[in-house]
Amino acid sequence: MHSGCSSANDNANMKKIANIPQSVAIIAGFFSFLISACSPLNSPSSPAAGMPGKMGKSYEFDHSHTEFNLILKKNVTNGWVDYRGILAESDLFYRYTTSLGAVNAETLATWSRDQKLAYWINAYNAFTIQAIIERYPIRSRSLIGLFFPQNSILQISGIWDRLKFNAGGQSLTLGQIEHEILRKLFDEPRIHFAIVCASRSCPALRSEAYRFDILEFQLHEQTVEFINDPARGVRWDSAKQRLYISKIFKWFKEDFKQKTGVSETPNQAEVPGNPLLAFIRPYIRDKAIIDAMDANWNVRVSYLPYDWRLNEQT
Repeated sequence: MHSGCSSANDNANMKKIANIPQSVAIIAGFFSFLISACSPLNSPSSPAAGMPGKMGKSYEFDHSHTEFNLILKKNVTNGWVDYRGILAESDLFYRYTTSLGAVNAETLATWSRDQKLAYWINAYNAFTIQAIIERYPIRSRSLIGLFFPQNSILQISGIWDRLKFNAGGQSLTLGQIEHEILRKLFDEPRIHFAIVCASRSCPALRSEAYRFDILEFQLHEQTVEFINDPARGVRWDSAKQRLYISKIFKWFKEDFKQKTGVSETPNQAEVPGNPLLAFIRPYIRDKAIIDAMDANWNVRVSYLPYDWRLNEQT
């Protein structure tokens, strides 16, 4: 989910590293690593096939996600995560991730859209936590790691494109879950405020699991809270007459262009200027920002810096 990421076309840079002088290789390697790790478009072409769920078709999945819910309620406060606390309850945590892997494709196909969506959002967040606690405390492990905060998730090699987890009868990377399943199959841009890449500029991790029966409320609340957070979401600089927004809107702009937010928003075709503002506008609660946007749909937009430090409790 979710620094100055580039498009997938830039991945060709990786193939050139072997042919450039050694004095330049470290710098080129850094940029290729960053592109591979966090480009929103750098997802594998298709999910890798994996083993089916061990418990078979008769397995009844807990759609309340009770075990994950208990873990989050106890170890997440205002989006800050107690990773040591989760480690102390690793048996409970791994029972939950095992239950995710026990769901096979046949069972998944029988679920409603919201049951599937809640399942995949929780899977992404749980597997992100798993990658962290298995390497916690995170520390720089290579020369390339010097370019990132010492405790950043970016210190985990292959975090989005190589580490694999079992879910839905497949062995999947976090990138595949995000790009090939959540983004591709659900047409729901608000997932970008629900899946959490464990960094300070990411949306806050909820202190509860996502559930199909209250999913619409949860997604709406996450979107409102993130967009109205001036440190991470949207901030208006009245002196400069400039709107600062999260880089998430830059990386995934095509997702947001497809939707204009809640129903009372004008049709996107009728809204002049930056189409991202058509999505953002209905969720804004700050009158100064509302007035600025309504007065000028072509308001100048810049992107907030992205803080990749871990979202850990201190």
